[in-house]
Amino acid sequence: MTLPLSADIILVIATLVGILSLSSIVAAWTMKRWPIIALISFAIAIGLGVYVHMNEPDGLQVVDIPDAFISVAAQVLN
Repeated sequence: MTLPLSADIILVIATLVGILSLSSIVAAWTMKRWPIIALISFAIAIGLGVYVHMNEPDGLQVVDIPDAFISVAAQVLN
């Protein structure tokens, strides 16, 4: 099964959405509110990460995340 987008692009999207949703979850938690939308977006980020991990032949490693950012930046700048 092939990915509709590059695995690097999906991994970068998942990482950015996950980081932003985590900061939103912490902000809502400190204000004593329920972060429903942030939790949904965090679940989507985890789902995208699992999707990429399952479709990569060797799986994902921690080193793949910075490499994915560099690859996507090179694609955008090229």
